Amino acid sequence: MKIVKVPSKDRVGIINVGAPPEVELDIDVKPRKGELVVWITNPNTFKVETDNEIELYEYVGFWQRLDPGIVFLNRKIVLIPGETIEQKLPVELTPGRYKVVKVAYVNGAKVRVEKEFTVR
Repeated sequence: MKIVKVPSKDRVGIINVGAPPEVELDIDVKPRKGELVVWITNPNTFKVETDNEIELYEYVGFWQRLDPGIVFLNRKIVLIPGETIEQKLPVELTPGRYKVVKVAYVNGAKVRVEKEFTVR
């Protein structure tokens, strides 16, 4: 067993040696006029914890984090296997390449899940 310190102000988790946390989130993104709709699904056979924060990046030769001017309240969300939640961000995106990042927590360890998409 090994103690893993996760980045920034997040908590510390414990995982087995040689067994990094394996977790997936299925993310689907649809840009609409004046908003971005994100669906997050838990395809795992166990509960996955996440929060309501969504990081948004634009590709400008490198991935640049955007500040959509939205304040996310720190609220944990527990997704049971097969459950899907929908989140909407009130942003207007110009044509380009983007990605959203969600964070999943497994046994206290932090796992980043990304989904790229294009706005035409």
